[in-house]
Amino acid sequence: MIAKIDTKNSRRRTTTVPVTTLEEIPVLSETERANLQQSLKDAEARIKAGEGVEYDPETFKTRLADIYRASKR
Repeated sequence: MIAKIDTKNSRRRTTTVPVTTLEEIPVLSETERANLQQSLKDAEARIKAGEGVEYDPETFKTRLADIYRASKR
């Protein structure tokens, strides 16, 4: 069980996102797994090189809402 953060007594900023549980997902093949790992390593290298994008809560919220609404159509 995941511990819940006490947001009332914490100054930590939070956001609410929709969560789906018990989703059936395909198991990655060795090639897909290798591609995913390489993609993650490339992303880490870009971040270390200063090419990362700063987290913006409003952009995240808007993008997430757009994705959610698009799936309803």
